[in-house]
Amino acid sequence: MAGSLRSRPQQHTQDRNTGPGGEAVNMSARTPEAEPLLTPAEVATMFRVDPKTVTRWAKAGKLTSIRTLGGHRRYRETEVRALLAGIPQQRSE
Repeated sequence: MAGSLRSRPQQHTQDRNTGPGGEAVNMSARTPEAEPLLTPAEVATMFRVDPKTVTRWAKAGKLTSIRTLGGHRRYRETEVRALLAGIPQQRSE
């Protein structure tokens, strides 16, 4: 039977949105240890300044920024709220 097509046994591949048992997994769920991060626009809204000002603060060392894989800045919510409240925060870096 050289010209006939044989059916291959189907292999189960895990989808990105399902767990090993096939159950749905929320891909945006954070782990409990993950600290909430804010965008420059969100920080700017809190301080009532322009997002570019927030970037300047990060460059000046007044605020710690984290870079995403795409190169965008993100800021730790706890650090931003402490700065907003006027509480000096010890930098972890």
